[in-house]
Amino acid sequence: MQKLYFWVVGVVLLSFFGCATLPEGSKDVEIYRLKARINVLEDELSQKQKENLALKEEVAQLKQLLEERTVFKMPSAKEIQTALKNAGFYDGEIDGQIGSKTKEAIIKFQEANKLTADGVVGSRTWELLRKYLKSSSQE
Repeated sequence: MQKLYFWVVGVVLLSFFGCATLPEGSKDVEIYRLKARINVLEDELSQKQKENLALKEEVAQLKQLLEERTVFKMPSAKEIQTALKNAGFYDGEIDGQIGSKTKEAIIKFQEANKLTADGVVGSRTWELLRKYLKSSSQE
């Protein structure tokens, strides 16, 4: 970049003060001016390409971070019962109702997984429980 700067300054000085070999207005002077402008534009393009690459890398990192973050979606009662059944904590009918048997199974699952045994399927409980729902759908 520094080399280009001196080259451009030299061409500008030559064109401003004139030169015996490159008289002002000659085609050679215009060619040198155009070459200098091309070099400046190429440097700017190179810089923009580096910025573009850096932005693409940042976007890729942000997309990966977004994929890693899990948005908690409240599971349905049937999903909870199915996962509890697959995990071996619920032996009742999958009826989509969170009754006393289902609550009991949730509390047993929470105790077994060292969670607060409150009978409520929150994000932590579902994070551990949902893998049992997925395993049944893949089999």
